[in-house]
Amino acid sequence: MRTMLIVLLVLGFLQADYDEKGMRVYKKNCKSCHGSGDYGARQLDQTQWEDYFLFHAQKLKKAHRSEDAIFKKLNALSKKKMLHLEKFLLGNAKDSGSVGGCDGNRCGIHSGKVAIKK
Repeated sequence: MRTMLIVLLVLGFLQADYDEKGMRVYKKNCKSCHGSGDYGARQLDQTQWEDYFLFHAQKLKKAHRSEDAIFKKLNALSKKKMLHLEKFLLGNAKDSGSVGGCDGNRCGIHSGKVAIKK
């Protein structure tokens, strides 16, 4: 029983509710319009985020097509960075069960300037 508890605690620490690299990609590319990562990610549930990232994030890019600079930024993101962003957004979606707290990467939930259209 004690071993099982230790294993569960270790797994809990290893499996963070956000991807640190994804948070950095979000901060650099999305925060200025969509607010903190906690707020931006909670605009959609996991199924909706998965839909946005299908086929090389086609729907995500289409949603940002009207803003040329942002559209170019999204197209310039490497596949690896896009995967980190997807993992971060899925891990912090409104139905993910994660609770935003304060640590070195994020603090609380702040509203963004632009809500995500569903």
